[in-house]
Amino acid sequence: MSPSLTPLGIKRSVKMLSRLFSQGVWIALWVPALLLSAFAANAEDEVPATLEEVAYVQKATSQHYSAGQPTAEQYAEFASHGVRHVVDLRPPQEAARAGLNNAADVSAAGMAYYHIPIAGGEDLTREHVAALDTILQRIGDDPALLHCASGNRVGAMLALHAAWYQGQDVDAALEIGRAYGLTSLEPFVTEAIKNADE
Repeated sequence: MSPSLTPLGIKRSVKMLSRLFSQGVWIALWVPALLLSAFAANAEDEVPATLEEVAYVQKATSQHYSAGQPTAEQYAEFASHGVRHVVDLRPPQEAARAGLNNAADVSAAGMAYYHIPIAGGEDLTREHVAALDTILQRIGDDPALLHCASGNRVGAMLALHAAWYQGQDVDAALEIGRAYGLTSLEPFVTEAIKNADE
């Protein structure tokens, strides 16, 4: 009699097939679940279609949008997507020249409004980043929109915050800044971080 057909051989074959089947079932269930969770995480980090018209909008983190200047209607649209806080980094005269009243528009949409006036690289100061840290602590894990005119100043401030308040090195801080829209202010940010380390 062939060894594979002995009672012991049959028992081992059944056991091995059972293991393979149970692993196969586990893999068959696990792979789609993994793909679904990856898709859900991706969807969570994407900008909703109704917000795609906002200038320079991006989902910097699962809880933070970064953008250029929204309209009053777009503020309301952010609120409809669960945003509860708006951090505006445009100086008052800059918004006024454009005929904007960001504080009123944000309040009308039912969100909390915070303002730190950042005109350019000269305003990337310890005091302003400390003010941002206070705001971010108040916001906590709530969904928030941080904006200027293009996201560049938002990215600069978040990069400095990452370096000075979260202990990130220059490269990691710049990466965080870029996720929020950092572009032309990168040299100012790099110099500020390096000077602080000296």
